[in-house]
Amino acid sequence: MIRAIVFDADKTLWDHHNISEFEEPLKLVDANTLEDSKGRVLHLFPDVRETLKELKNRGYILGLATWNFEDKANKVLATLDLLQYFDIIVARPYPYKFLMLSQIIIEINAKTNLKIKPNQILFLDDRRGHFGNIWLYLGDVKCLEMWKDITRYSEIFSILSHVENE
Repeated sequence: MIRAIVFDADKTLWDHHNISEFEEPLKLVDANTLEDSKGRVLHLFPDVRETLKELKNRGYILGLATWNFEDKANKVLATLDLLQYFDIIVARPYPYKFLMLSQIIIEINAKTNLKIKPNQILFLDDRRGHFGNIWLYLGDVKCLEMWKDITRYSEIFSILSHVENE
């Protein structure tokens, strides 16, 4: 049973490839579009906000594992009003998602009585290359490559239904 869903950020939640480049001040162009002081723009992908809200309503623990500077990630998430959906955010200036997921598991287990195991996590990232080390070091995490394994956020719900019925 999936209890936690962890997302990558760049090219998974939004269309920009590296929000660590963003410079303040950040401003909202509209609810799903952000612009930095240099004119760099990011757009949330369709249905991201609605999907995060519904996943929270269904009781899933939501995490973020992103290869970005922590302060930049938090400022972008706050400006887009997305911080409220994430229980745990791990942003690091390196690409080792297996280390980030390890930290997420430790933090979930420290904060709750759930004692999450790797096979109870669904991880979504736009780069399949991260999955090998996740499986090697953590075990049976359910990993989905965004835009290949699923092409719309609404598909997450059918994946969850399928995994729950296995």
